[in-house]
Amino acid sequence: MSTITFHASAVFHVRDGYTGTAMKPGGFRYLLDGRPFVPVTKYEGYVVLLNLSPGPHSLTVICRGYLDEQVDFVANEGTLELEVTMKPGRGYRFLQTVTRLTVVLTEKGAPAPNHRLWMAYAAGPEIKLAQPKTEVGDTSARLFTKYPDIVSVPAAYLVEDGKVSEITLLRALEGETGTFAAPLERVHARGKRLLPAQSYHTGDDGCFSAVFRASCQVILFDAARGILAEAELKDGENRMEAELK
Repeated sequence: MSTITFHASAVFHVRDGYTGTAMKPGGFRYLLDGRPFVPVTKYEGYVVLLNLSPGPHSLTVICRGYLDEQVDFVANEGTLELEVTMKPGRGYRFLQTVTRLTVVLTEKGAPAPNHRLWMAYAAGPEIKLAQPKTEVGDTSARLFTKYPDIVSVPAAYLVEDGKVSEITLLRALEGETGTFAAPLERVHARGKRLLPAQSYHTGDDGCFSAVFRASCQVILFDAARGILAEAELKDGENRMEAELK
């Protein structure tokens, strides 16, 4: 008698990009590599992809009131842990006045279309590294925050550290110990901030829009080039311009 085995190739945590809360799986549609797909879902906002072939894949999540969100990833023999942040779209119900930001990205003076960027923002409980330094390959670190009970996990964060800044997925926070979904790639010293971050894709015009609950500091980050721009947002409409160099 043959045995059927299942391997969790990728686990996605789906979150409302405006409120930061986990989204229950009801009402979603999914595309895997451009084709309709029914994944394993869990009530806490998790989407599990089983038995993927090694190599590049894309998951698109579709839900009324939100922009379609696509995540590109490379499957391997392990289990990837990734995040999907659903951005407000047509029909989304804002319950308060919002702060909006339009980002214009160029390269050699022309719009830079279909480019993935990260937007980090100083909102929510402040989180800082509490140990003398982290090393390359570390999968955990001592973290300081006054409000550990309201820290969003699992969630993506920017370790704000100048030219060696990096994005990491904070898997869990237990006491003072934060656990990362993947090893850190850089060395960081005590006191560096971890800022919540979301990924965005520029459109054909090289632009994308983001919505925030209040005015705040934002940092535009490119995984290959580092920090591209920073700004202090004001209430209402804001605009940021950045260039790929």
